[in-house]
Amino acid sequence: MSAAISRMIRSYTIDDDLSGADAGAIEVTVTLADERRRWCFFMTPQALAACGDWVPGTQVPMHLGEPHMIVVREVSRPIIEAILRLIEREGELERRTLPLATG
Repeated sequence: MSAAISRMIRSYTIDDDLSGADAGAIEVTVTLADERRRWCFFMTPQALAACGDWVPGTQVPMHLGEPHMIVVREVSRPIIEAILRLIEREGELERRTLPLATG
């Protein structure tokens, strides 16, 4: 996608095959209007159930809920774009993404 989708976001790329959304994270790279690149990932409840660390001494998985982890029932291009627009509109874009090193 090359056209700006919003005031701050120049473009974004979905770095993983969406067909694997129920098995693991779908990583997304966001390029801001000022050329900085940021990163977040999307998870479905099914993917969360398939991964994680164990609570010590149990068979209970845990996820510490990183701010750049976005959990949704389904992952699709329209859902990703809608969420990116939403977090930008709410002033949360930089808090909900991590910076990517340049170079």
